Amino acid sequence: MPFDAGLTAAITKELKEKLVGAKIEKIQQPERDELIITVKNGRESGKLLISAKAGSARLSITKLEKENPQTPPMFCMLMRKHLSGGLISDITQLGFERAVEIKISTYNELGFPTQKYLILETTGRYSNIIFCDSDKKVVTALRLSELASDEKRKLLCGFKYEPLPLPENRISPLGVSKEVFLKRLSEHYENFGGEILCDKYLLSSYSGLSPLTAREITFRTTKNTSFSLSELVEKKLCENFYLHFSAIYSAVERGRFTPFVIKDREGKAIEFSFCEILQYETAASVSECESFSELLDSFYGERDLRDRIKQKAQDIFKLLSNAEARISKKAEMQREDIAKCAEKDKYKNFGDLITANMYMLKKGMTKVKVVDYCDENMPEVEIELEINLTPSQNAQKYYKKYNKMKSAEENLAVQLDISAAELQYIDTIFESLTKAQNEKDLEEIREELRSAGYGKRLESLTSKSHAKKLAKQKMKKQYLPLEFETSGGYKVLCGKNNLQNDYITTVLAEKNDYWFHVKNMPGSHVVMFCNGEEPDALDFTESAMIAAYYSSGKKIPNVAVDYTKVRNIKKPSGSKPGFVVYETNYSAYVTADEEKVKKLSLSK
Repeated sequence: MPFDAGLTAAITKELKEKLVGAKIEKIQQPERDELIITVKNGRESGKLLISAKAGSARLSITKLEKENPQTPPMFCMLMRKHLSGGLISDITQLGFERAVEIKISTYNELGFPTQKYLILETTGRYSNIIFCDSDKKVVTALRLSELASDEKRKLLCGFKYEPLPLPENRISPLGVSKEVFLKRLSEHYENFGGEILCDKYLLSSYSGLSPLTAREITFRTTKNTSFSLSELVEKKLCENFYLHFSAIYSAVERGRFTPFVIKDREGKAIEFSFCEILQYETAASVSECESFSELLDSFYGERDLRDRIKQKAQDIFKLLSNAEARISKKAEMQREDIAKCAEKDKYKNFGDLITANMYMLKKGMTKVKVVDYCDENMPEVEIELEINLTPSQNAQKYYKKYNKMKSAEENLAVQLDISAAELQYIDTIFESLTKAQNEKDLEEIREELRSAGYGKRLESLTSKSHAKKLAKQKMKKQYLPLEFETSGGYKVLCGKNNLQNDYITTVLAEKNDYWFHVKNMPGSHVVMFCNGEEPDALDFTESAMIAAYYSSGKKIPNVAVDYTKVRNIKKPSGSKPGFVVYETNYSAYVTADEEKVKKLSLSK
């Protein structure tokens, strides 16, 4: 993971400069493995995020807004009891490991001054937040050890806290001399050979390195990230290997760090580092950030939000996935039945031929060969007859079969259209989930699904306690769509789900305002409020860009966005939420620019 010991040293230095002396005013636990501590240092306030979440464990000053549970967890209550009102007196990295100790000066139950310690270990799925008393004895932790476990280090209440044990055969990269570095490299080469890649060798020999940093040292030495140890020895690059290794970690020892983020060609952040990264060359862009806290917020913020929403919306995802599979299977069967109905004309033709040749038929016949006068080649066809039916009755049997298949074909076509519309509606709900930002947005989606006839299935997937909580929520709904302002100063609203789409289109918008929606794809309704004026072309472009960004076509270059005046939008009676029809419209072709859209946003 990129949050290695070097990055830990960098963020520790940044937080120490900003937070030492700050007073703890509020402690919250929005997630099971996250703490947010609101602190005040002089006149400045900030939020310290301490996360032990696997895959995104970190420590930083955050600006992210997170929803808190109605009842604080026990861990949070204990932190409030012991740490509220305390002063952060020191922030230090424990050794050169992914562990940070926050020392807090506070008072004990008798009113005497004391010290408490909050320790964060960012070790992947074993990440942990540990609370210790003045003697460094464990009071509690997010993840305590079991007494009978065979772990080398036990985290048990009342036990003395022990730092993370150094991995076997690894040493800290700080202060390693040239002689020691070359000696260890030589010994590894003699004992194990040189088949191992250089970056893998560094990871197995030195603690606190991330794969990114190890590859970077290899690349700076060899201009190649896939370089074996034997090639390094053969080309006599071992001393250069040490020089680049030393250049990075001597800067760490001196406390010289620069936050860098690496983005792919689509602008998505893929890595971050405390030193400049050269290994990607033209395959990615490397840019400097203002601070490590800002870097971590931008890198993990959106991903954490999506993970949190996905976790809280499991009932909705399960309902939609099941419904999609069920309707898709039903539609496939309907298409198969329609294909079978294509034979209906054959049965009508049989009835016509029997009627035309009635004079030569009699009851008791099992089949007859007649000339098919409807075919220009006039071939002979064989028609099966019921032995106990008269010729007239046999003709009526085929006509009845034709009429039945014709009626079935018409009904199946209607049902297939309904299935297609239902699948399209489910796609819009999936799209709404990508825009959900909190539990309130999810509850609006649940409300929409209930109004669309999914209520019983949804409640069957919802826990009893949650269902009771929903039953008590009788308060008036207040829809909060996303809000933007164009360069010309025009207000733009964007629905986050179909209920909000209906609300801004049919309730808030005036007939001369402009309505935007991506063409033939699931997406948000976007309305630009014009106040009776005619906006400039740039305002239309920006509104169309918002509609493109909040749709399933956000990654498509030059995606088509339809726009028209609200007076042209019609909502059919009885239609599902978010469904409208229009005929008079224009189309704009835009590319959704995330940076520009966020600059226009007024929503927090």
